[in-house]
This record gives sequence, C-alpha cells and structure tokens, in this order.
Amino acid sequence: MYYRGYQKLLHVLLCEDDRGAGEGRGRPVKRASYEDVELLEGTAFHDKNRQEVFEGDIVRVRHKGRMFEGVVDYVPDMFGSKAIHPLKSVLEKNGVLENPADLDVEVIGNRFENRDQVPLEN
Repeated sequence: MYYRGYQKLLHVLLCEDDRGAGEGRGRPVKRASYEDVELLEGTAFHDKNRQEVFEGDIVRVRHKGRMFEGVVDYVPDMFGSKAIHPLKSVLEKNGVLENPADLDVEVIGNRFENRDQVPLEN
C-alpha cells in the first residue's frame, strides 16, 4: 500500500517518489514531526490515465452518461477492507458502493493544492 503525505506547515504534498529526494513537487521539504503530516492512503485503483488514486484526490467520474466530481474518501466496508468513495450519493445502489474499477474515473487535482476545485457535495 502506498501513502502520500501533506505537510501542513509548509502546505506541500509529499509523494512516494519524494522520499529520498528531500523535495516535494519541486519545493524543498524540511523534516517534520508526525503531527505536522497528514498521511493519505492509496486506494490501489488507478484512473483512466493510469495515475494511482489517493485519498484526498479530486476525481471526475463519468457514470451513466453524466459527469460528477468528488473528493476521494476511504471508508471501511463490511468485510474489513476499504473502498474508494467518490460522491457516495451518486454511486451507491441500495447502500452498496459500485465497483470503481467499472467506472470512468480521472484524477483532476487534490483537496490540498486545488481547494478551489473541491465540490461542495461530498
């Protein structure tokens, strides 16, 4: 399972490939305590561009001919595993989330670097 981190004090998103580089998205990163970093879990799903979808990503979903946008959340399901959860009210059928692998999903940003794109309903 992969994780990304959001460094709260510097407002920098840290990616897995930044581990040894000492940089976050091209910006210097200082060491931080655990309280200063919010960990974001990878979902193990990839969007249509083969980009891994992480908790906190803003995704555009094509569903039954309509487009929706939402922030990815990670919630436990009844089997103890977790599921990608964009726009729960749109994608749930009888309380069961549809398989995101069957949907046309595209990552268009994240809730940290693209606050202006965060949909109100989520």
